[in-house]
Amino acid sequence: MSEQTAKRLKIGYHTFITLFAIGVILSSVLGYEEMERATMYIILGIFIGWSSLFQIFKTLRK
Repeated sequence: MSEQTAKRLKIGYHTFITLFAIGVILSSVLGYEEMERATMYIILGIFIGWSSLFQIFKTLRK
């Protein structure tokens, strides 16, 4: 596998994880009244999203 292909796969993977984290945050905010642990899911989504965004920027800078 070439370096360019590996870089593209890594960016695609972290983009998917970032979108998943945004979905977790949005569903927790929209259903805040219905869930007991909504705050925990919001915090978890923020941590996962930030780490994936950091990995995307780190990969793009190489």
